[in-house]
Amino acid sequence: MPMTVDGLDGLLLDLEALAELPDDTMSGMLHAGGEVIAQAHKSAIQSDGLVDSGQLRDSIKVSAKVRRTSSARSVEIYPQGKRTDGTRNAEVGFIHEYGAPGRGIPAKQWMRKANEQAEDAACTAAEDVYDDYLRSKNLL
Repeated sequence: MPMTVDGLDGLLLDLEALAELPDDTMSGMLHAGGEVIAQAHKSAIQSDGLVDSGQLRDSIKVSAKVRRTSSARSVEIYPQGKRTDGTRNAEVGFIHEYGAPGRGIPAKQWMRKANEQAEDAACTAAEDVYDDYLRSKNLL
């Protein structure tokens, strides 16, 4: 008796579609995870007492543009813009992250700690976007 499989062609087409993850889905995954990390950065700045005017905390944003290399895609999460005195927020964030011994500013490592603490939640946020994509293909 010959073996037959119904629906195999449809499954193969679905798997091909899955392999070609649409740019908007990938962007959604990156931005969802990025927003979780950005919120963790803001919370770390607040809890480490690095808030004077709130300019550093409020400047943390996820880049709108997805960066592409030959092997990966990414978004950037960092303190953007300049403070009212003209100093770049990224510079202030860097100094608080790594310290400035000559200026009496200790390293707080707020960003490293926030990244580590939010890692699982950021992955979950990205997975949720991916799951929505799978549901749209009736694969979940």
